[in-house]
Amino acid sequence: MGGFRAGFTTRASCLIAAGATALLCGILLGEVDLVRAGVLALAVPLAAAFVVFRSRVRIANRRSADPARASAGDAVAIHLAVTNRSVLRTGSLMLEDQLPPQLTGRARFVVPGLGGRETRTVSYRMPGLPRGRYRAGPLRIRLTDPFRMIDVTRSFTATTEFVVTPIVDPLPAVEPPRSYDIGDNAGSHSIGAHGADDASTREYRTGDDLRKIHWRSSARTGALMVRQEERPWQGQTTLLLDTRAAGHVVGPVPKSADGPADPRRTSSLEWAISAAASIGTHLMIAGRDVGLIDDLAAPNRVHLGTPGRLGDRLAMVRAAQLGDLSSVAGLARSAARDSALVAVLGLLDSTSLRVLADAHPRGAAIPAFALLLDTQTWLTPPVEGVAAGSISAPCDTAARVLRAAGWSVVVVACGETTPAAWQNLLRAGKGGAAPRAAAQPQRPVGIVR
Repeated sequence: MGGFRAGFTTRASCLIAAGATALLCGILLGEVDLVRAGVLALAVPLAAAFVVFRSRVRIANRRSADPARASAGDAVAIHLAVTNRSVLRTGSLMLEDQLPPQLTGRARFVVPGLGGRETRTVSYRMPGLPRGRYRAGPLRIRLTDPFRMIDVTRSFTATTEFVVTPIVDPLPAVEPPRSYDIGDNAGSHSIGAHGADDASTREYRTGDDLRKIHWRSSARTGALMVRQEERPWQGQTTLLLDTRAAGHVVGPVPKSADGPADPRRTSSLEWAISAAASIGTHLMIAGRDVGLIDDLAAPNRVHLGTPGRLGDRLAMVRAAQLGDLSSVAGLARSAARDSALVAVLGLLDSTSLRVLADAHPRGAAIPAFALLLDTQTWLTPPVEGVAAGSISAPCDTAARVLRAAGWSVVVVACGETTPAAWQNLLRAGKGGAAPRAAAQPQRPVGIVR
C-alpha cells in the first residue's frame, strides 16, 4: 500500500458551496424545495468521493521488466498491469511511472476507466541504456470520477529492478589457455597416459612440507616439485581487468544512423569491460574455473561461477581513481602462479609495468596473456574500413616490456573486435605473431544466462 492524496476539484468545490448556500437559505426561509436542492447538490460530490475512494482502495498493480537482464545498448520494456478489483467501474486513470535517476523525462499514460475486475496492461520502452543497475517506479495513479468531481492520487511502493550487462561477443572455438595444474589435459581423468608423476606434482612454494618434495620430477624439471594431495579437475583462469581512470580515455561519440553508438567505440574502459565479460563467459562455458580481479581499491580474486553472475558484477564496475596497479601486485603474482592469467589493460605507467613483469617472470610454466589497449586510438577513431595505423609509442614500449617478461601480448585499437583479438592472442601464445587484431564491425550479443 502506498500513500494517497485526495481532493475536490474546482467543479466539486463550487457545487458544494452552492449546495450549502441553498440548504442554509432553505432552512432560514422555510423553503422545502430549496433544502432538497441543497441536499442534492451536496450529495453528488460526496457520493463521487465515496466511489473514487472505494476504487482507490481496490486497485492493484503488477509490474515487470523485459528483459530483466539486458546487454548495453539494448532497449528494456517495462510492463505495468493495473487491475480494478472492485465490481464498480472506475473513472479515467492517469498513470505516471518514475524513471531511473539516470534518465530524464516522464512515463505518462491516460487509461480509460476500468470495468469491474478488469485488468489492463500498458508498457513503455527505455532504449539504448548503458550498462549498470536500474530501478524503475514506483507507479502513481491519478483517479477521477465521471463527473470530474474528485481528484485522487494513489502511490504504490513496488519498483522494478533490472541489470544492463556489458556487451558479450561469442568467441571463436579455439582452445582456451591452460594452467599446468588442470586435469583436462587429455579430456580424461586418466593420468597414466601422461605420467602420474607430472600430473600430481606442482612447483614448490614457501611453506610447503619438505617431505612432499618429489625428487624424480625435481631432477627432470630443474625446479623443486612437490606432490599434490588433491588433483584439480577443472582448469583455472584469472581475469585481471585494469579499471584505472588514468589508464583509459573517452573519445568523441561517432555519428551513427542505426541507433545509439556502441559504447566500446567511445570509451576504452567499456571495451575492456566487454572483453572481460566475453572472455570470462567463453571460459566458463568451456568448463573453466574463472576468477576475476576488477576492484583495484579493495583487490580480491572473486569466483563468480556462472556467466550471469559475471555479467551482473561487471555491470557495476566503475573507473578506479588509482594511478597504477601496485595494489594488485600480490594478487597478480598469486594468480600467475596458480592459474592461467588473462589481463585486459589500458595505458600502463612504469610502476604498473614493473608489477606485471614481476608477476609473471620469463620461463614460468603457466601462461600469461594480455590484451593491451592502444588508448590513443580512442581519441582519434579510425575511419570505417580503413586499416589501423601504427601503434603509439607508449603502447609499443609497454608491449615490448611485457613480452620480454614472458607475456603473450596483442595490442588492440579502437574499432577492433574482441573475437579477433582473442584469436590472435591465443595464436601469439603459441608462437604466432599478431601485433593487432583485425578491425571488424562489432555486433552486440546478450550475455549467456
